[in-house]
Amino acid sequence: MKLTVKNYKEATKNIDFKKLPEAAQEAHKEFDSFADFYNEDKDIKEMLDNHFKIVEPYLNRSTKRFPELEDRHPLNILDKESGQYKSALKEYRESKKKKTTIKKVTPKPKTTKRKTATPKSSNNNTRKKAQRKPIEVDLMPLEIKVIRRYLNFHNKKVTERQVSLLYKVIQKAATEKTIRKTSKYASEIKSISNDLIKTYKDMNGTCKFEVPDSLNTKLKKIVDDYGVTPAVALIKRFINLYGNITKAKAQRLLTTVTNSLKNGKVDKSDKEFEQVKNVQKHLHDYLESDKLLVTNVQLKGLQGIAGLGK
Repeated sequence: MKLTVKNYKEATKNIDFKKLPEAAQEAHKEFDSFADFYNEDKDIKEMLDNHFKIVEPYLNRSTKRFPELEDRHPLNILDKESGQYKSALKEYRESKKKKTTIKKVTPKPKTTKRKTATPKSSNNNTRKKAQRKPIEVDLMPLEIKVIRRYLNFHNKKVTERQVSLLYKVIQKAATEKTIRKTSKYASEIKSISNDLIKTYKDMNGTCKFEVPDSLNTKLKKIVDDYGVTPAVALIKRFINLYGNITKAKAQRLLTTVTNSLKNGKVDKSDKEFEQVKNVQKHLHDYLESDKLLVTNVQLKGLQGIAGLGK
């Protein structure tokens, strides 16, 4: 499997990083600090790409066919074509069937309940529309990414590298004018920058990071108001599923997509409405045929919408 920023956490969850080189252990610990800026900083991109190459060989070693069984179980170590494997698989399936036999439930005696009158709503037939964020965007602005990463430091032990990295991202954004003095949250970014400098000077290798209370409250309000549009969020989930799809994952996402279309969280006014409908169709077809038939053109189009084309 090829590692990406999007599939990294799911793909590496069974790896024992203590067995990997120290550099890989450190990069893994700080992955969240780097991931947000993968497409914003060439140095971070290069570093993570190298990290992925180190980790990828360990993926197959950590993947078990049957995670619920011990490592040395025949189903996890025998060749699939061997007679012993097929015999063990048959025995395992039969044991699973026995465990899932339906137990007979004795029905409870019926009790009569007094009906209470429920007030009729004047809009009884009106479906409650799902709440959406006050500010919704297709792609999260860099300022919000910086603020969110800074808030994530709060009450955590951080390293000089993490602090300097975030400061470097801000400085680079200012130099390249991706964050300007006229930006909506320029003053907040400046406050963050000053606090990072102060913290870096005072810390000795590591420290427990504390965001000043007044700044913490203000920044949380900003971040809470922002959200990626539900349509784009669903498209991203579909893309992240691609290449690592299972029936269970496809069914969960299909249920979410269907509910989002039903309750108006995604509606016809969204410019990505048709793409979400296509995602719904792809998932439905996959569950019917066990094949995810998405052309390269369709996939690239979805990646472009979700900002994942790089």
